[in-house]
Amino acid sequence: MKVFDFDPSDYAETYRSQEWVHIPGGVSEEFHELLLAYAREQLGDHMLDSFAIKGKKEQSLFEFSEGIEYPGELFDAVAAVCGLNRAKMTLSERHIQCYEPNAAPEPPAHKDRFPSQVSVGLSIEIPQESSLVLYPYEHRGVNSFNKAADFSASLQPEERPEVVLKSAREVELKDRARDVVMFAGSTTWHLRRNAARSLNLYLKFNDFECDPLGEDPRTAQIRERTLAALSAANGRGELDRLIPTLSRRYDAASRLYLRNGQETMQAELFGEPPFGINALQFQALCTVDGKRPLAAIAEELQGEAGAADARAALLYLAERGAIELLG
Repeated sequence: MKVFDFDPSDYAETYRSQEWVHIPGGVSEEFHELLLAYAREQLGDHMLDSFAIKGKKEQSLFEFSEGIEYPGELFDAVAAVCGLNRAKMTLSERHIQCYEPNAAPEPPAHKDRFPSQVSVGLSIEIPQESSLVLYPYEHRGVNSFNKAADFSASLQPEERPEVVLKSAREVELKDRARDVVMFAGSTTWHLRRNAARSLNLYLKFNDFECDPLGEDPRTAQIRERTLAALSAANGRGELDRLIPTLSRRYDAASRLYLRNGQETMQAELFGEPPFGINALQFQALCTVDGKRPLAAIAEELQGEAGAADARAALLYLAERGAIELLG
């Protein structure tokens, strides 16, 4: 079963020039029927309560069943339209969004979380009065956070959308069932106007291998391979040849200044409690680049410590899931 019913080459230049594209009827009829049935029969079973926004929308994790051309066709089409590096593409979200009947008709604009380099909306059921509003021409700074609340809290009063968008030029897209919209989600302010009872499938992609929610199936596979490498290595050389990279679920490392003046450091995977790290481990997180082998990273770090300590710092972070070791 095909997901899309359009030729990506017809829209690649449009996306390249403006970083958004509206594709009427872009969802195949067969996949649209599957989405309708999925939403009606299984929405409640897969509801993501932790992401529900009361008075606005609820979200459900969408599972790609056998028989759908996934991930091949899906990744190929989005990469071709949006110019993403196909080899490094990651599906960081796959949520059906169901807007409640009392959703605000004119909600505040927002930017999607950092892994949403490209947000792809598949319209399932859209009321006649509803529309997607983009602000693609101004105020395009990236939302570097993995939580919407953290991004909002980081803004100064004069940076908030209700202030900066007063004079910004908007693009209003009257999407309807089976339409596809692609836009730069983490850098573009957007909102759904008159969203009540709207139903969409939103898929979020990036080509820098970031998946804080762990919704790309390959994310768990990479973690398993790292743990297997740590467990099976018979000698130093085997691990030293592997390439450390930040984990797909790595969120942040931070220095905390406590009330009594003490300084501490911690690292965090998205959705999990933070864990303590030392200065060398903090520096390791800032140094890994996904290109050089563990031995090279350890050699750079050992200027701050001994070679054994530098290597141990990297292996500890791999055990805790802050970095992965790629073959």
